[in-house]
Amino acid sequence: MVAQVTRIPLVLAALMAASVLAACADLPAQMRRVTYPPNFKYVERDQVQSAMWQMADGVNRLDVAMRQPPPVDEARRQQIRELLAQTDAAAAALEAHGRPTNHPLLADRLDAFRREIALARAGVDLEPPSYYLVGSVAGACLGCHDTER
Repeated sequence: MVAQVTRIPLVLAALMAASVLAACADLPAQMRRVTYPPNFKYVERDQVQSAMWQMADGVNRLDVAMRQPPPVDEARRQQIRELLAQTDAAAAALEAHGRPTNHPLLADRLDAFRREIALARAGVDLEPPSYYLVGSVAGACLGCHDTER
C-alpha cells in the first residue's frame, strides 16, 4: 500500500511533464506568429531541404532524358513535360508570393527559376517542340548554387 501511495505523485508528475512538453512542441510556430509580421512567410529548414532535393532530382532526370540520342519521341516528350511540372511544383511549394521570407536568396531567385521552367514547358508544347530551353533549367540552378561566390 505504501508503494502505491508513492507512485501516485510520480504518475501525476509524469503526466504534468508530458502535458508541458506537448504544449511546448508547437512553441516555435507560436512564437513566429508574434515575432514576425503577418505578411512574412517563414520557410522551415526541412521544407527548403525537401523542395531542393525534389528540384535537384527533377533537374537530374531532365538532364538524363535530354542526353538520350535523338529523335525525341512522344513518350520522352511527355516524360520531359512531367519532369518540368514536378520540378515547378517543388519550387512552387517554397514560393512566398511577393512576401518577405527568412530565406532571402530563395525569395530573390525563385521567381526567375520558375520563369525558366515555364519557358521550357512552353517550348516543349510547341509544334514542333523546342527543347533548347530545357537545358536552361539546370543552368538556372547556378543562380543560387554558384560555388565561386
